[in-house]
This record gives sequence, C-alpha cells and structure tokens, in this order.
Amino acid sequence: MIECYGFLAVFVTALTLRHAHRSHDFHREMHDLTEQIERLAMMVLLLLFGGALVSGLLAPLTWIDAVAAVVILIVVRPLTGLIGLIGVDRAWTEKLTLAFFGIRGVGSFYYLAYGLNHMEVDGGDRLWAIVGLVVALSIVLHGLTVTPIMRSLDRSQGRDSDANTAIPPPGLQGPRDRRRES
Repeated sequence: MIECYGFLAVFVTALTLRHAHRSHDFHREMHDLTEQIERLAMMVLLLLFGGALVSGLLAPLTWIDAVAAVVILIVVRPLTGLIGLIGVDRAWTEKLTLAFFGIRGVGSFYYLAYGLNHMEVDGGDRLWAIVGLVVALSIVLHGLTVTPIMRSLDRSQGRDSDANTAIPPPGLQGPRDRRRES
C-alpha cells in the first residue's frame, strides 16, 4: 500500500505473527509444518541448481571470478556477519560461528534476478556464474564443516551433543524405539 519492498513487508509480518502466537500450541505445529515445507522446497531448489550447474552455469567464470567467489565466502561474508552481530551479547565463538555460516546464500539468486530485471547490466551470465560458484562452494564448505563446528561449540558451552543422540537403555526406550529392535 505504501510502495514498500514486498520482501521486507513479508518479513515484518512474519515477525509480528510469530511474536503474537509464540505461546500458542498451534504455533509449534505450524512451525513444524513450515519447516518440513522449507526442507522440501530447498530440495527442489537444490535439484534445479544442480541442473543449472551441469547445463553450464559456471562456464563464463574466469580465474579472477573464482578468486572473488572464495574471498566472498571466506572473508566478506564472515566479516559482514560479525559487523551485523556488534552489540549482540553472545560468546565470541558463537558470534564467529554465526558469522561463518550466515544465512542461506540461495536467496542471492533471488536478489540477482531482481537486480538484473530492473537494470541493464553487461555480463549478466558472468554474475550468475559467480553467484552460482559462491553458493556451490558454500554448500560444500558449510556442509562439510557444520557438524564438527557445532559439536565443538556445544562442548565449549557445556552442551554435549553426543549425549543427546545416545541410545537409551532398553527399559527406557519408547514404543517407536522398541520396534527398531525387532
């Protein structure tokens, strides 16, 4: 209504609804459902991304573009994440972990598409390739490091992640666990 950017409007609306319904039982069920839908959507998006990769998405890359993608992933993204966490009362290791992993980079495709649809840019294919490489490297790097880093963070903060995944003794298992034994 006020010619605002739609993405921000949806974000503010989601925050408002989350705050209003935080203590409601329906909120937990809805959260679980939306998490499942998000995972399914991410699977579809990753399949499409894989198709784009094998169809030549990265073909326009130069070695300078590859270096830029690595610098974006290893230096720029974590530094901007740390800047964004200034004033947040958390342990340094937790801030560093949040900054390293950041938010999902798949949104970069949306922002690039939006920008390219609203202005003339030479080398749009090259921009798609750079963003594609950053996302592909992020998937590999963060996929390989998330478990060891999160376990280390949990241990450093007194939460033993291995204790949460331990199998309880047979007398303490629930009905679902007993079915797996037979």
